[in-house]
Amino acid sequence: MINKLITSLILTISFLWCCQSSATQNVINLHLARPSIIDSPKNQYLHNLLEQSFAKVGKTVNFIYSVKPMNKMRIVEELERPNSIDLAWLSIPSESNPSLIHTSTPIYKGLHGKRLLMINKNQQHLFSQINQLDELKPLIALQKKSWSDFAVLKRNGLTVNGELDYKGMIKALDSGLADYFPRSVTAIEAETAKQKHLNLMIEPAIMLQYPSNYFFYSNSRNQELIDLLELGLSKLQKSGEFDALYLTFFGDIEQRLQLSSKKVFKLR
Repeated sequence: MINKLITSLILTISFLWCCQSSATQNVINLHLARPSIIDSPKNQYLHNLLEQSFAKVGKTVNFIYSVKPMNKMRIVEELERPNSIDLAWLSIPSESNPSLIHTSTPIYKGLHGKRLLMINKNQQHLFSQINQLDELKPLIALQKKSWSDFAVLKRNGLTVNGELDYKGMIKALDSGLADYFPRSVTAIEAETAKQKHLNLMIEPAIMLQYPSNYFFYSNSRNQELIDLLELGLSKLQKSGEFDALYLTFFGDIEQRLQLSSKKVFKLR
């Protein structure tokens, strides 16, 4: 009788251990970088995208954020180190970090490469007459030298003042010392709304656009992780769920700002 009880107990424990082990194998712990901006909310779009992608390959995601916040440069450095973060979303030249690998699906569909112009309301007549990039070149753009857009604008022959901080740029725009301030389509509405006391607006017709795609990056030692994520993203695309998720978060921006009707000036 005792032997039967012991055998039954052993079988029960083995069964529970197997179930727990199986469940653990289906959980992926993703170590991510805490945003460098204090009190920055988590990126719900990317959380949902990761959860749905891994769900397509039978995995559940557990998000674990670093204790200390990290900027972009620090994130790249930590990705190259063992026992640190193992996934990040970045827009960087692939050849600049040979030890890093990435998925092939543009996370934001190039949305971060689209720029609208914050301008002074009194200058709107200048922009209404512009129909090609060359006509924009004599006007003074604002951008900080350390920002990636500065190099892009200069490379395309635009006149750029890169010497001011953000507050200085807003003052220069309001006072007429500069003509326009290119801002991301995902940020320009909120930024303009903060300046309601000033004479600023979003220029309604022109959009600057250059290739700027974000991908999920990891270290080459995490090839299996990237392969799983790539497969999940592919399945999301084929099912139409990727497009549906994108529209849930960004469709209203595209409609409100009427991006499809803009005069698009493509930049190198």
